[in-house]
Amino acid sequence: MSIRARLLLLILFATLIPALVGGAFFRNYRESLVADAKRELANTTRQVAQSLTETIRSTAQLHYGLSRARDFDGNDRRACSNFLAGVLSEHPQYTGILTIKPDGQLFCDSLRTGRALNLTDRRYFRDAFKSSNPLAVEPVFGRLTGMSVLQIAYGVRDDQGAPKFVLLASLNLEKYMQARSQALPVNTTTIALIDDKGTILTWHPAGEKKSGTSIADSALFDFVKTSVDAGVRDDIPLEGTPRIWVAATLPGFENTGLRVLVGASRDALLAAANRKLTQARATVAVVWLLVFVCAWALAELAVRRPTARIVAAVKQFSEGDFGARIGAPYPRGEIGELMIELDQAFAVMQSQREVIQQLNADLEVRVIQRTAQLESANKELEAFGYTVSHDLRAPVRHVGGFARLAVERASALDEETRRYLHKIMQAAAHMGTLIDDMLELSRAGRAELRSRRVNLTALIDAVREQCLRDANGRNIAWDIGELPAVRGDAGLLRQVFINLIDNAVKYTGGVENAVIKIAAEDTGNDEVCISVRDNGAGFDMAYAGKLFGVFQRLHNEDRFPGTGIGLATVKRIVERHDGRVWGEGKVNEGAVFYVVLKKA
Repeated sequence: MSIRARLLLLILFATLIPALVGGAFFRNYRESLVADAKRELANTTRQVAQSLTETIRSTAQLHYGLSRARDFDGNDRRACSNFLAGVLSEHPQYTGILTIKPDGQLFCDSLRTGRALNLTDRRYFRDAFKSSNPLAVEPVFGRLTGMSVLQIAYGVRDDQGAPKFVLLASLNLEKYMQARSQALPVNTTTIALIDDKGTILTWHPAGEKKSGTSIADSALFDFVKTSVDAGVRDDIPLEGTPRIWVAATLPGFENTGLRVLVGASRDALLAAANRKLTQARATVAVVWLLVFVCAWALAELAVRRPTARIVAAVKQFSEGDFGARIGAPYPRGEIGELMIELDQAFAVMQSQREVIQQLNADLEVRVIQRTAQLESANKELEAFGYTVSHDLRAPVRHVGGFARLAVERASALDEETRRYLHKIMQAAAHMGTLIDDMLELSRAGRAELRSRRVNLTALIDAVREQCLRDANGRNIAWDIGELPAVRGDAGLLRQVFINLIDNAVKYTGGVENAVIKIAAEDTGNDEVCISVRDNGAGFDMAYAGKLFGVFQRLHNEDRFPGTGIGLATVKRIVERHDGRVWGEGKVNEGAVFYVVLKKA
């Protein structure tokens, strides 16, 4: 099956996943909209309660200002009533404003009725002179009008502290709450005021039917009594219709027993949420289509076409066309860098083959050496071709398949999406590591060798520090003996010990008390043998012949990730230094690798 067909199948198959993820997302999204609607209803209830509190406090300020008016100093009831009538005209929210003598007798009122009325039985009158707080509040129904009002009384005392009179303003609760009902988020919302006995003071809409009735023996009142700061319930229906209820006390006036109750039909609240959900689904469908098109274009341009060019060139070269090249343009990134390195490898291979054809038959040793180099390079080239044609495809397919999921789910990630994203990151990292290791192996065989004296102690200390940074804070015991100076290329030798020490750190990952030992032994013949020993996973010596082969691994990649190129790079570098390298190990008892180099 071609790469194009596989990419298309992966992208088409991936369309099943958004359907499942999208369903869960939209279900959660709908619930979040319902939660938002509840919060909005609770905020509205708090605002109404706060507004009524502020009205009470502003009335207290009005009383305080009126208490200092000279119109109350005399005994002229008509003049006093006329004065209060003028005040009432400026404050139409009140049904009336009046003054009461300390004996409970009505003195003057803003309606100028001139009637005689004793108010000693009213709680607000008694409370106004009872404590140091002159403000008293009591919800009542008017004796003449039957209208629910909030009596806001203020006790005034003379300079000696003796009761002088009580100022009383009656706030029209029906009119007050009706104005608040017009600002509710849904026009079918119920808003009511309930006193501490369960009596309905106001109820909108249909206030004239509910006002004065009681809900004392209902589940709704049980909820109202226990709710303080805008508590929410959605399991109490009204006349058979499911409703969401919110109740709140008046902040600062909780002792009045007043509760603001707001209820909205669940269906009415969900109507707006459903509209938003439909819009969101349409938006996601459009976005998904765009992502599908972009993913296909990206897979075609960034993966399939460059890969097809690499495979074609490798196949042409392997069939004997040593002038074959991938050629420009080279895309940016690791794939483009791999193309360049392969073209350079093709050129080197072609050059080496022309030299071999021109060698003199008498130079048998040199012919054998060059032939061995050519065979080794051919094997590496075949490994390159195999990796590009097979191993490289797996991470590329992951990138193409899961990249679309990462883009689509960027705004809200659930556990399943995070798992996909993790797979994408693992695949991309593996592809980058694989390409880097192949390029490193290629460079190790072609880089110019700059031989000089190398301080092995300093080099290994630097390598150890680098490997420790990648060990995620593991506790590793290091035993590093005295190390001599050697002769070789410092950069290439650094790569040798990076690979060996990094392997020791990696394969002791499952050991509780990891120990890594590095030592040196003089072997004579102007050579030194450096050993890197660990107590990690080890390996079966039956497979020791595969240790230094390209892309050969003796452990499961899920347990010990890697590309199978590191030891091949070590072998290539050591052999370029005319040295030797081998390894010994035992399963679950550790391994030791030996490197023989020339002494400085």
